Amino acid sequence: MEARPHGFRTSLRTWLAEETSAPHEVAETVLAHAADSKIVRTYRRTDFLDQRRPLMEKWAEHCTG
Repeated sequence: MEARPHGFRTSLRTWLAEETSAPHEVAETVLAHAADSKIVRTYRRTDFLDQRRPLMEKWAEHCTG
């Protein structure tokens, strides 16, 4: 099976929703999506790095078995 970047992102987003308790905002930030309205983004001045790091470590473990 040939891997494609968009499929990889879809798999990651599905995994985040089904296998973690990551808040929607954090999961969308992992994918670099501009979630919410411009006003919400203006007042939320975080990149969720501390929340994203352990998620990505778990994703790496999931992918590498």
